[in-house]
Amino acid sequence: MKKKSFILLLCLFIIVGIVFSYSRVYTLTDNKTQLKDNILQFSNRPSIIYHNIDIKEELNIDNKKYILYIIDNTLGNTELTKGLNNKYKIETTGSGSSYFFIPEIYKTNKGKYLILKGKNPDMKIAYAIVSVDNKKYRINIPKKTYFLVYCAVPVKTQIVYPDANNLKLYNKNDVDITNEMMKILN
Repeated sequence: MKKKSFILLLCLFIIVGIVFSYSRVYTLTDNKTQLKDNILQFSNRPSIIYHNIDIKEELNIDNKKYILYIIDNTLGNTELTKGLNNKYKIETTGSGSSYFFIPEIYKTNKGKYLILKGKNPDMKIAYAIVSVDNKKYRINIPKKTYFLVYCAVPVKTQIVYPDANNLKLYNKNDVDITNEMMKILN
């Protein structure tokens, strides 16, 4: 009887430990101030220290949250994963000198998505066409200064970074403005 009680108590202790450890990893809520502070903390490395962050767009897909922001005058983005406790943890952050990011394929708990993020100068970009695995995907770009948009791709898609040469940007008159926009954005 003592052995059964000990084993039961040990199992309970292990389960409580796992739940406690899990809840310490997934700590972020949808609070913008908390998100900003944690993105800054995650992004700051010994060689690069950022001071200001301004969240421009957020996108929720399945168990993921994607955030587009300006960090010390450069465009940045973060990928977060939602845990069982309905809170998030930061997976990755990145920033660069360009105001347009190469398209990326992201995986969630329910599928894969092609995500475009960046700046739309003077709201000239109406849509983008991206070729992935010999299939073309059209993604409408909203009439907003910054955008974070997506479309579903097959789960079997292996590529993560489609070739930037397979990205074309178009205006509302269906005119290819890729070169013009890349000169402005880079």
